Amino acid sequence: MANNRYYRLSYELHITEGDQQEPMLVEKTNKDNPFEFVTGLGFTLPDFEASVESLQTGDKFEFTIPKEKAYGEYDESRVKTLPKDIFHDDHGHFDIDSIYPGNVIPMVNEEGMQFEGLIKEVGADNVVVDFNHALAGADLHFRGEILDAHEATPQEITAFVNVMSGECSGCEGGSCDCGHCHK
Repeated sequence: MANNRYYRLSYELHITEGDQQEPMLVEKTNKDNPFEFVTGLGFTLPDFEASVESLQTGDKFEFTIPKEKAYGEYDESRVKTLPKDIFHDDHGHFDIDSIYPGNVIPMVNEEGMQFEGLIKEVGADNVVVDFNHALAGADLHFRGEILDAHEATPQEITAFVNVMSGECSGCEGGSCDCGHCHK
């Protein structure tokens, strides 16, 4: 895969899980809200990059990434029961605005690694959190079109590195015009 290649594309993502026969639409981008990335930065799955690497502006695509090369099998051991008190604020109050079934919350472990967890259940003393990726256990079926493909400019590379690190070089005074932030 050639590094530092810029892609802007629209696609539909369908998944199939387990014995499911019909793929289910889970994500859709379009020309007004495209997916953008620069290759070689780890922004997308390696097999996604490899599947579009030879495509040019205007090309259509359709490919499948099997779960083993996407987000792996769903792992029951990644569903954890945590004490409810770790979700208390500095005043000892439980965070009912963020901790409810179906909500995805950011978390940090003892080593400072950031990750997300899906709240499955909230009990009297515990909270059940699923740390599997939302698409774990699913084959990913992509169909779409390349809207733009070219060698990335230094500014595009910098913008994507900034987005990946939580910064944005194009934001000043609360407005953003860089086209890559806050998506």
